[in-house]
Amino acid sequence: MRIAVLATVAATTMLAACSGGADPDEVIATIRATEQAQLDAIASDDLVGIARLYADDAVLVRPDGTRLVGGAAIADAYGDLVADPAFHIEVTPAEGWASSAEDLAALDSNVDITTTDPESGEPVTEKMISQTVWTRESGGTWMIRSAINAPRADGQAEADAEPEAEPDASQEG
Repeated sequence: MRIAVLATVAATTMLAACSGGADPDEVIATIRATEQAQLDAIASDDLVGIARLYADDAVLVRPDGTRLVGGAAIADAYGDLVADPAFHIEVTPAEGWASSAEDLAALDSNVDITTTDPESGEPVTEKMISQTVWTRESGGTWMIRSAINAPRADGQAEADAEPEAEPDASQEG
C-alpha cells in the first residue's frame, strides 16, 4: 500500500511539472518591455544597447530585401540611422505569439522610420510591418533571432493591434 501511495505522489508531481507552463501573454509583455528598453537605447543613440539584444547570428531584413547578419552589422546600420538628424522611429505593437515553454516568440509591430531623403534632403517616413522572432535559452535573456521588415503601402492594412475574437462555441448550432 505504501508503495502505491508513493507511486501516486511521484506520478502526480511529475504530471504537475509537465503541465501548464508560462502564460503566453505574460511572456509577450516581458518581451515588449525588453523591446522598449531597446527603443530607449535607440532614442539615446546607444549602439551597444541597440545591438545587445540581437543574437550573434541574428538576421535583420530591411524593406528593400537587404539582409544584415550578426549584431555587428546590425549595429553599424543603426549607427548610420542615429547619425541622421531627421531620424525618428515610432513602433506600435501589434499581435504576438509566445510558447508556454518560454523559449520562442514572434511579435508583430507597425514601424514608421523617418530619415533624410538623400536626393531631396527632406525628411521622409517609411512605413513598415515588422515581425521579430525572439528566442531564449532556459533562464537566459530574450534575444532577437530575426527581424523581417516589409513595406506598408499607403492604404495597406496595418498589422492587427488586437487579435480577432474567437467565435463563441456556445452560439454555434
